[in-house]
Amino acid sequence: MNTKERVRNDILVGMKMHLDTCTMAILDAVIVKAVQNVEMTETTTLPATLDDTNQYIVNLFDTKKAPKLSPKTAEFYKNTLNEFISLINKPLNKISESDVEFYLLTKQPTNTNASLNNLRRNLSAFFTWMRKEKIISENPCDGIEPYTVIEKPIDHMEATDVEKLKLGCIRKRDRALIEFMRSTAMRRGEVPLVKISDIDFRSGKIVIFGEKTQKYRTVFLDDVAIHYVREYLNERGVLDSSREPLFTHIRGDKTKALDVDGVYSAIRDIARRAGMDRRVYPHLFRKTTATNICKRGGSVDAAGEYLGHAPRNVTDRHYTYKGDKYVEQIFHNYVEAV
Repeated sequence: MNTKERVRNDILVGMKMHLDTCTMAILDAVIVKAVQNVEMTETTTLPATLDDTNQYIVNLFDTKKAPKLSPKTAEFYKNTLNEFISLINKPLNKISESDVEFYLLTKQPTNTNASLNNLRRNLSAFFTWMRKEKIISENPCDGIEPYTVIEKPIDHMEATDVEKLKLGCIRKRDRALIEFMRSTAMRRGEVPLVKISDIDFRSGKIVIFGEKTQKYRTVFLDDVAIHYVREYLNERGVLDSSREPLFTHIRGDKTKALDVDGVYSAIRDIARRAGMDRRVYPHLFRKTTATNICKRGGSVDAAGEYLGHAPRNVTDRHYTYKGDKYVEQIFHNYVEAV
């Protein structure tokens, strides 16, 4: 990191508590333009302390990188980093491969290999960001091989499981929710964002904002799902054009959206009442829909397209346009109830 970049970052870190994300981006652009033709040299100062160095780097991450991540991902990175810093008493710009290996070894007795890989991945993402910011020249995680993980069969529901789950539906909302999840394969964090007016009840089309990809995508309700969603809405006495959340609380404020934890609890309770001897959770519907697409003759790429996964190769990411019609065809061919 040269002097000009250091000054730019110092200003951004100093203003982080006073400006929102959009204004920070504008300030960053203004600084880049203002110092483009300015030469800067740094005067000699006292060496920074360990705490100052690490806190500066963490503040810079919070300012420049964290706003571009989902809050959950940013928190996951920070929790791993804080634990790492507590164990390895060194400046983050002096971390070696052996430091990362030592940290992972201390975590080994209480973590599975999959969890260790997640910790390694979090640290690697942070050090990759440091390298791009020119704070370090190499990522100390690059030479560390991932731990071997035995691949388990993909967890999903068979048709008999889905039928049994229906026995636990004692409210209109229960059946509407499980048919909605089956048909759309939404992430549980996306469900609370859906408003009634977002649904085109003629085609079943819903355009949603992906919480993980930060992009809009299209999903569909089939006739079965539409039938039970309409029954639920009729019971609530709301119109198709209502701006109320699609799924709301049963008690208390009945116009308040069912939040992420509420979606999880509602599905868990349905499974419990149905006497299911297996765990049923929101993400299981996504896995089941993806599995069914492949079972019915669809490709892995088709499953990924419907679920809103990022394209896996350069051609799909940059050169191939797939519109709503393509997603709709996947839905009709492989997802909707037959």
